[in-house]
Amino acid sequence: MRHGAVLGALVAAAAIAVSVALAAAGPPPPPQAVNGHPVAIVARGIPTPTTFAWGAGQLFVAAFGSEEKPMVPGGVYIVGGGRATRLPGSPAQVFGLAWHAPTGTLFLSTGPQILAWSGWNGRRFTHSRVVVTAPEHSPGFNGIALGPAENLYAGISLGDRRQDDYSRGTFPWANDVVTVNAVTGEIAFHATGMRQPWQPVFVPGHRGPLISDLGQENLGKKRPVDRIVEIQPGADYGFPSCPARPAACPRYTRPFATFPAHSSPMGLAALGGRLYIALFGGTGKGPEVVSMPLGGGASRPALVGFVAPVVALGQHGGRVYAGDLTGTVYSFVP
Repeated sequence: MRHGAVLGALVAAAAIAVSVALAAAGPPPPPQAVNGHPVAIVARGIPTPTTFAWGAGQLFVAAFGSEEKPMVPGGVYIVGGGRATRLPGSPAQVFGLAWHAPTGTLFLSTGPQILAWSGWNGRRFTHSRVVVTAPEHSPGFNGIALGPAENLYAGISLGDRRQDDYSRGTFPWANDVVTVNAVTGEIAFHATGMRQPWQPVFVPGHRGPLISDLGQENLGKKRPVDRIVEIQPGADYGFPSCPARPAACPRYTRPFATFPAHSSPMGLAALGGRLYIALFGGTGKGPEVVSMPLGGGASRPALVGFVAPVVALGQHGGRVYAGDLTGTVYSFVP
């Protein structure tokens, strides 16, 4: 199985340049908030942050790791006092996190499995169980979000990039968002027609989660747009016909928002009536975080000047948090 194909490819394309720049110049400067507010450095040294979760008084950070030589494992980190500490028992790669406050449980997507960690003692989780293992030949789970009725919502990762980049996958749940019962592990179909559904988030005013969906790469100058879709039960968002062939799109469920090809929306967060989007590639001036109204509309820059692509995004306590390929987590007040 191929887990994290999209992130692995994006990271590999950017990692060498980032490593050279850091070796030459030392720790990078933080990005700049467009509103002029200061940007804080929360922690460094987290290999490719992918998402965040808050619980038990902690900031938990998921990490994909590094595919450079030598390879660096990812995992789950806690952050405090400007430092990041990898938790014991961390998987080699983590794509998604979700915190369940009533039970003190941290759910994490490792690609091939979704795990439930519980029994936090201030330093580690004392119990781990497998919620679900992806079916045979499936490339596994991307990001996760905890929704109603103890259901986890998860996007299924891209398969063989040479074929599945432009055609529907043949593996179980290909191009789908599924729900996973957090207690029983039962997988159920929820929506289809997405090439690479990446990170979901529930936001006010929307019944289903919003999820970032990365467009095709191998269509030359006709590369289609990247999208954010609102996941509706039974919906079909059209991949591979749409958005590669715009004339086909009216037959399918409309996306919530679109972005230029290779802007690559990754993490999502909602705060103050706006949706914040981490754009790995950006819309023309490099990696950035943009925002748009929760009801839809035009986006505008919020955090710019990253020295490396930005992946992770979250919000807590009135602040937006972002993590980039330098391994640094930043926060600011929007």
